[in-house]
Amino acid sequence: MKLSKRLQQVAELVPEGAVLADIGSDHAYLPVYLVEQGRIRQAVAGELNQGPYESAQRTVREAGLSHLIEVRKGDGLAVLGAGEASAVAICGMGGGTIVDILSAGRDKLAGVQCLILQPMTDSDRLRKWLHDNGWRIAAEELVVDEGILYEIVQAEPGDERYKDSLWYEIGSVDLLKHHPLFPQKVSAAIKKIGRVLQNLRKSQGGLAAQKREALLQKKKRLEEVLKSCKQR
Repeated sequence: MKLSKRLQQVAELVPEGAVLADIGSDHAYLPVYLVEQGRIRQAVAGELNQGPYESAQRTVREAGLSHLIEVRKGDGLAVLGAGEASAVAICGMGGGTIVDILSAGRDKLAGVQCLILQPMTDSDRLRKWLHDNGWRIAAEELVVDEGILYEIVQAEPGDERYKDSLWYEIGSVDLLKHHPLFPQKVSAAIKKIGRVLQNLRKSQGGLAAQKREALLQKKKRLEEVLKSCKQR
């Protein structure tokens, strides 16, 4: 099984010897790859929709791994029993959707020692949820796949808060400051603020002025982070 660059990076964050629950598994490529590599003992591949569920079943069956990977149809963590998995992967969804899945299935996270999460959007909301719900962010990864920059967050049970609120948006600078793709990520955030500021030029009034000032301050902070990365 050959994975995309994105899923390959996700796979590298799955703990050795884990029992993995891959939620929203699609074709079940991730669990099949990890079992074939001997990285995990067994897995549950969860899918809500009939088409992907059947695709996952077919992939597992054709790989001859039905005795080690069970494909289940259901919504989010509802496919799991409490304590059944030691690691949970949720990838390729919006950060808000991942938060909803984790919140709705909170009781199924008992015994889970590792979360591997790849949000497509709203990664700040996801990081805040983790910190508010007894998880610390142990690792962050970035990968470019077909021209798109993806974020991957690995979390484990623990107490953590970021003193710098900017880190919820861009990720922990301590974890990412030496990553070769981090400057690209910060540069993209700066450009995005620049576009918003351009649009705000036409707006009048106190609220618009306050928003402009807040964005200018954030842009300045990001430029400082980018400069510090380039100096290393």
